[in-house]
Amino acid sequence: MPARVRATTQHTGGKLHHGSSLALNSGGSLSGREPGNQPRRSALYRVAPRALASLLIAAGFAWALQRGGLPFTPPSEAYAHLRWWGIPAFVVLTAVSVYLRTARWMYLLRPLCHDLVHWRVFGIGLVGFSAVFFAPLRLGEMVRPYLIARDGEVTFVQAVGTVAAERIIDGLVLVLLTAAAFGLSTPLSPLPNRVGALPIPVSLVPSTLLFATVLFTLAFLTMAAFYVAREPARRLVKSVVGLVSERLADFCSGLVERLAQGFAFLPSWKVSGPFMRDTLLYWCVGATAQWALLWGVGLDPTPAQAFVALGVIGLGSLLPAGPGFFGAYQVATYTALAMFFPEQEVLTKGALLVFARYSAHVTLSALASGLGFLLIARFPSNATTERLRPSLSSADA
Repeated sequence: MPARVRATTQHTGGKLHHGSSLALNSGGSLSGREPGNQPRRSALYRVAPRALASLLIAAGFAWALQRGGLPFTPPSEAYAHLRWWGIPAFVVLTAVSVYLRTARWMYLLRPLCHDLVHWRVFGIGLVGFSAVFFAPLRLGEMVRPYLIARDGEVTFVQAVGTVAAERIIDGLVLVLLTAAAFGLSTPLSPLPNRVGALPIPVSLVPSTLLFATVLFTLAFLTMAAFYVAREPARRLVKSVVGLVSERLADFCSGLVERLAQGFAFLPSWKVSGPFMRDTLLYWCVGATAQWALLWGVGLDPTPAQAFVALGVIGLGSLLPAGPGFFGAYQVATYTALAMFFPEQEVLTKGALLVFARYSAHVTLSALASGLGFLLIARFPSNATTERLRPSLSSADA
């Protein structure tokens, strides 16, 4: 499908004029046809392959969980040790962590546009995170950039830069805190090489955590280096791509520039400081919610064990999974519990935790999506308000 590019600068000498629409065809060349003449694939056609793959993965997980004796719903004996208040405490604390996670995006967007409407951005964040949860194979990651770019105040690529930075920092903070918590906790010794009847080597979790720490550290350093060297990177892309096409070089170098602008919060402590504060609060509140639920289902965890469990579940969400992270969510949660609790408790009390936790996240994600759409409808962007002001003034006259 041709990819269309809206030019934002004006060139002379018969090159590129402001407002012209370019199409990058399959051969790599640019053409100046109008957007209305471009063929468009339906959204269903584009999403269908990933949706099908996601459903197949979910079916595979369901088969593996059933064969491995890891229950989807808790057995009746799991309720014998239930401390009921742990579940509503988990829901409330998780809702607080959702607020912190969603609201902090504003700090990353402020260097790009100072007059964004807070509650509109918050609504877009709620819809975006819900889409990440429900959409197949993390397609929902693009929802926030798409929705914010429609307002015309931040470009899509700039927003992608902020989302990428947010994910990298989230991953780095999570693995560092999880590693610290793991050092303070006392796992089973030796760690089991299976969960239920599934051959999941729980003993590999520490080395996986180390690998993830190195990976996210390198990703953060790469992001910082890219921002510092953004101008040389832009010139390099322009000179290399310019050997093929000057107009394509202008487009690609513009993409590099706008992506780097999404990292503009990095050198500003006034922006990055509050973002890091809310990120730490978000993960700490999430770990507290995890501890409350562990205690509520009858287990007796330490705070460090609760944080390790949260970290393992968070890393598990990076695995390919069905819609709603189905499959990877359950396997990661059972794996986290198997690090600290005997198998019998994992398959009874742990099954209740898995069911309650997943049900709560599905419900909260659905409610957050609905609230997000309401906020988007209630609070228009400043750009939209400015566009409507002349027509409203004419109507009043």
